[in-house]
Amino acid sequence: MAIDFSALQPLGWSNAFSTQLSLEQLESSRAARVTGVERGRLAVDAGEGPFRVTLAGRFLHEQRAPDALPTVGDWVLLERDASVVTERLQRRTLIARRMAGGTESQAIAANIDVMVIVGGLDGEFNLHRIERYLVVAAQANVIPLVVLTKADCVGDPASFVARVQGRLTDGEAMAVNALVDPLGERLKPWLGVGTTAVVVGSSGVGKSTLVNTLCGVPLQATQAVGHEAKGRHTTTLRSLIRLPGGACIIDVPGMREVGLAPAAGAVDRQFRGIAELAQGCRFGDCRHQQEPGCAVRSAVERGEVDPDEWSHYLKLMAEERHHVAEHVRRQRERVFGRVVREVKAIKRREGRS
Repeated sequence: MAIDFSALQPLGWSNAFSTQLSLEQLESSRAARVTGVERGRLAVDAGEGPFRVTLAGRFLHEQRAPDALPTVGDWVLLERDASVVTERLQRRTLIARRMAGGTESQAIAANIDVMVIVGGLDGEFNLHRIERYLVVAAQANVIPLVVLTKADCVGDPASFVARVQGRLTDGEAMAVNALVDPLGERLKPWLGVGTTAVVVGSSGVGKSTLVNTLCGVPLQATQAVGHEAKGRHTTTLRSLIRLPGGACIIDVPGMREVGLAPAAGAVDRQFRGIAELAQGCRFGDCRHQQEPGCAVRSAVERGEVDPDEWSHYLKLMAEERHHVAEHVRRQRERVFGRVVREVKAIKRREGRS
């Protein structure tokens, strides 16, 4: 029996995945979407509800990179008559960050259309932190939607929206009171049938309340947050949830760190205006600090570029360059170590012969 695509479409299946399948796979496999990951255990949905699966031994042996293993939102193939994952399909998009204390990428969610970046207006508001999420969205090439919750905690929420909107090159920003605003209507343009959104942000900013409101039922536990805006994790695992309107939404635990994954180009894509100005610098490798003929610094001095935006751009660009260089160095060390081990193995075999 061939794969029933009609049962998968409400989960976000598209031709981008159909074209990856061979005739043999169409006949001998089942396709499913990863809906949950907790401590390496996976739950998937093939159209009739989530169930637990295991990874095939061959799959585990071949997938060596940390971000090569299935994550929430991935599409996988299962054995026809067993709950065993045999293959992960190629991703359309991938939300990733740098692993804490390491140089590798950590996959957060796959096959995403919209990144909903949630920030609170009860003391947690941090424009630079939001901007880090915007770089992550630019790296994944997904649309960002910044939702500033707890709008009732400030006198002029529109001013905060304007500050965020000034840093957006794509997407939109809005302020909401998740307890009373019609979130379903306000977010409807972003949550069309077949689309997938991921909700990210710090703990205590109202992510779970937003997800519960969109779902219409309390799927995620919530906790009250005090005046200091200090909250504890209320989402403890990454999970994909089907919304009544036909979209899917992925809720992930609050992130203490938003480290940039080791990939070049994302900072320039987010700070597109500065990147375009940099084309006019005298030197192609200008760092926009003390070099003569710097078009970016001249624009800052003329008041055409926000000094705070420029300063944060320099910080993120330096971080991106460092992580990319460190990642390349680690990869070279691994390749060299593998060659050394192979040479030693050959010499041992020759010594025994």
